[in-house]
Amino acid sequence: MFSSYKRAKGLMQKTDRLLDSSPTTLAWLDMIRARVGKEIPSLSYEESKHWATLKSPKTNRSVCYLNPQKSQIRLFTKLDSSYDSHLQPTPLSHGWAAQYPSIFVIRSESEIGKAVELN
Repeated sequence: MFSSYKRAKGLMQKTDRLLDSSPTTLAWLDMIRARVGKEIPSLSYEESKHWATLKSPKTNRSVCYLNPQKSQIRLFTKLDSSYDSHLQPTPLSHGWAAQYPSIFVIRSESEIGKAVELN
């Protein structure tokens, strides 16, 4: 399954977990993590203070970034926004926008399936 929660300098403590999130969005993130782990077990999962990422083991590069906030999770993906009607152009600037041109916003538990599909 996924690698354990990591930070650049060692293991994260539960209290340090994704500072801008809420218990609800952390639960959603855990659901996404579990579903992706079943459907795409080769991807690894890592967290920092503000972001979670899913990485490809072949390239060791992120396939998407997840930014949990109080009432939503922003999923930044490498897919073009024209790939799916649920995707919107990214609000990211220059270099990041070139790498992650679209965003999917998860506002409810019912949107988790779509988030997993877009990975």
